[in-house]
Amino acid sequence: MVVENASTPKNGRPRAVTLDAVLDAATELADDRGLDAVTFRALADRLDVSPMAIHRTTGGIDALQHALVSRIVGEVTRSVEWPDDWRGIVRLFADTLHDLLMRHPVILEAHRRASLVGPGADDVAYRVVAALRSAGLDEEAAAYAYGTLHDFVTGHVAIRLGRGDLELIQLPPERRAASVFTDHHDYDRRFSYGLDFVIGGIAAAAATPVPHEEQ
Repeated sequence: MVVENASTPKNGRPRAVTLDAVLDAATELADDRGLDAVTFRALADRLDVSPMAIHRTTGGIDALQHALVSRIVGEVTRSVEWPDDWRGIVRLFADTLHDLLMRHPVILEAHRRASLVGPGADDVAYRVVAALRSAGLDEEAAAYAYGTLHDFVTGHVAIRLGRGDLELIQLPPERRAASVFTDHHDYDRRFSYGLDFVIGGIAAAAATPVPHEEQ
């Protein structure tokens, strides 16, 4: 990646921009409007530079999207302080992933297209699987338990972001009255209860393993 010394061409726009400035603008744009909205033209307009300046700084749109996701994921993985017990590790992983996806919807969008990349992302997955092994699960069960936990978090966030917190309020009165969630529609409590159930299920499976052929 090349960042030229800033200078001003005839159109009044600087020729160069820093990578951090581009990634900041790209993150805000992607969280607001989706990953496909991150174009050289859109970023150039936000940063008051030429599209070519964005291209020179990032090395291309694929490299830009990769750098955007990698930076956000890396910032989170570096900030985690892991507890020692397996339940604490599992709960912290779920809470951290939930907060990351809620704060940066672009990460959920990118994750629907491919596995998350970023400094420490694979290490986090292996740490959680190791914690599940320490709980008493075998190698296969620990991997699938991690997948179940991961899918619970991403699925919950996807529904919440897609429907919005006012989903039940916006339903017609007759449909709202018929909903099982009429008196219990709090997404935070829904997540908390769900995570408790997942962790409880893992503990039960570790205590009384079920043969694979019976599952």
